[in-house]
Amino acid sequence: MILTPVIVAIPQDTPPRSPRRVEQQRMCARSALQHCAKQCHAPAHGWSKDVDEVPLPNAGFYWSVSHKRHWAAAVISDRPVGIDIEHIAPRQRELHDALADDDEWSVIGNRSWHAFFRLWAAKEATLKANGVGIAGLTCCRLVEVPDESRMTLDYLGRFWLVEQFYHAEHVTAVTSNSAKVNWCVV
Repeated sequence: MILTPVIVAIPQDTPPRSPRRVEQQRMCARSALQHCAKQCHAPAHGWSKDVDEVPLPNAGFYWSVSHKRHWAAAVISDRPVGIDIEHIAPRQRELHDALADDDEWSVIGNRSWHAFFRLWAAKEATLKANGVGIAGLTCCRLVEVPDESRMTLDYLGRFWLVEQFYHAEHVTAVTSNSAKVNWCVV
């Protein structure tokens, strides 16, 4: 199956961090999911989550969504999948050590904010594909960085190939496991 992750712009007509903005972000993520469903001939409806907010498969399709202040993203696949979108911007330096150890930073090559958010998005996508949250972060390890758009991570002994896409100061990561990826910005 060809993966077609969809990224949609979130209108900026509601106050930041307001309940209306959060609802708008969720609606845009669902809009990206609907666009994705059309692309891969998946059902238009029935995309639900369990009590822990983990997406449930729908007619044999797995799905994942993510959103930040300006962008939302979604992906659908015939196997477990995860997606994450992150705004690349400086944060507290201590976050580098919380995300990865020295061995992982040596694999990626530096501790820049670009590298940090590449790795954060890749780990988050991998954890989503496994149906776990951020609590699984220490079990998710960077193994290889062949180029600027791909990484391989190990989560509990299973390797996950992650494809990445850059757009408007954001990085989006999707677990591809060697599937062809066609990014779509709407």
